[in-house]
Amino acid sequence: MKLKNLLLFAFVLGSLAINAQVRATVSGKTYDLEMVKLTVEGFVITLNADGSISDFSAPDLNGKVEYYDDAVFDKIKYGKLKSIGDVKIDYWEDAVFNNEKAGKLKSIGNITIDYWDDSTFTSEKAGKVKKIGNLNVDYWGDDIMDNSRWGKLKTIGDISIDYGTKDIIDQSRFKKLIKFGPVKLDYSDDTFIDKNKYGQLKSIQGNSKDVSVSVL
Repeated sequence: MKLKNLLLFAFVLGSLAINAQVRATVSGKTYDLEMVKLTVEGFVITLNADGSISDFSAPDLNGKVEYYDDAVFDKIKYGKLKSIGDVKIDYWEDAVFNNEKAGKLKSIGNITIDYWDDSTFTSEKAGKVKKIGNLNVDYWGDDIMDNSRWGKLKTIGDISIDYGTKDIIDQSRFKKLIKFGPVKLDYSDDTFIDKNKYGQLKSIQGNSKDVSVSVL
């Protein structure tokens, strides 16, 4: 499927899938965070666990669809969505000091998107989304004792995100999502009576219409 058709399909699919202001999805196999759907200024933006944006949509987004079609002056944008109706879409140009951003989504209408630069102190964040509108996005950095969370999403706005770390006695939560804002996830640590369920998701507490976590 061509990129422009894929993005258009994502617009339609995304507008049907959102039921909460912030909705996180966890893998049903690894229980690791996979993606987060954020509602920003009426748009639903999908932020993947790797710090990339895969799609965006809006319930009332209608109008003519246009693409960047100048292969010379818009080389890095060529073939990508340019506008839908009155909503303009732009992408970061290539430059010496921001090559981690080159070709990535820069703006959707009035929503600006920025990315982390690569540096000695931010290698785990390089090229990942740093800001969506007024929402700051951060990632877990180096940990001398345990780097199992390295590079994973840590905060989105005022939502803090945490994962199970190494535990000599209990590995049931290791690398799994245990906290997403007010939502807590717990896992079975029974190694005797119900040992076949060890490590499986046992409960989710704290879901609401504003922030929710679902398992896929």
